[in-house]
Amino acid sequence: MNPQLEDCIVIGAGLAGLAAAKTLQSAGLGVLLLDKGRRVGGRMASRHFEGAHFDYGAQFFTARDPEFRRLIDGFLGTALATPWFDRDGETRYCSPVGMNALPRYLAEGLRIHCGVTVASVRRDGNLWRILAADGTEYATEVLVVTTPVPQALALLELDEQARGELGGIEYHRCLAILAVLAGDSAIPAPGFLRLTEQPLQTLADNRQKGLEGEATGVTILATPSFSLLHWDTPQEEVAELLLAAAAPWLGSPVTHWRYHRWRYSQPVQTFETRYYAVEGGPPLVLAGDAFGGPRVEGAFLSGVAAATWLLER
Repeated sequence: MNPQLEDCIVIGAGLAGLAAAKTLQSAGLGVLLLDKGRRVGGRMASRHFEGAHFDYGAQFFTARDPEFRRLIDGFLGTALATPWFDRDGETRYCSPVGMNALPRYLAEGLRIHCGVTVASVRRDGNLWRILAADGTEYATEVLVVTTPVPQALALLELDEQARGELGGIEYHRCLAILAVLAGDSAIPAPGFLRLTEQPLQTLADNRQKGLEGEATGVTILATPSFSLLHWDTPQEEVAELLLAAAAPWLGSPVTHWRYHRWRYSQPVQTFETRYYAVEGGPPLVLAGDAFGGPRVEGAFLSGVAAATWLLER
């Protein structure tokens, strides 16, 4: 049986995919998002355990671009956005209920299938046919791919020029430890430290940040070099190393911890434009934080730009 034909399919329900889908749907297109995760948001990830609340991917976002700033200004004073701290004359924003709040808001009213691992994408005349790992098939005339670029290249049959232009985009890896403390941390206000010594990249006190919880939760993110070196190291050994390095700033005993690996944490370099359009067939456009800016707002603006290209073509 042939699958239902969708107006547009977006692969990836991180911020870029959600922004693209929202823009396309607002223009009257039917949009279906597919994401392999259990929930939307990608690296804008939050979780609770043992009485503590954590952001364990992106810790904050900026609003440098006027378009994104207008969006965030409309959210100030709500659960979606609040100023956290200023540095170098620029405000860092977060969500008082967790960084996943913004993608969850953008997901409202969208058709999203989570837990879908895309196994292959092939062109069939004027259609894109998508096969999921569980055997489910999808078809569309318009495809937006917002996965990390190496994953997109593994799925798509692109010509030599496109692979040459996109093949050099690489990503840092990042190992994260989420530590629950018996008391307060020793991280100075406002609860965020960017460090220069190995193996620590950043420390964030989620309670100082405003996330409610019975216990203090500290997010420890390792440097790219440490993360690459210890990518396959047993998590207990990684936790021992990172917790020992962070001890001067923890201030209280660690009662529990969790471990997370971000395979595609942040692009090492970005493409010069906010999207990458593939011509010569049914519409296909790639977007994400590797296009035009490796930040939260860069991902959002990339999704909007990709959708705008589709609407104007």
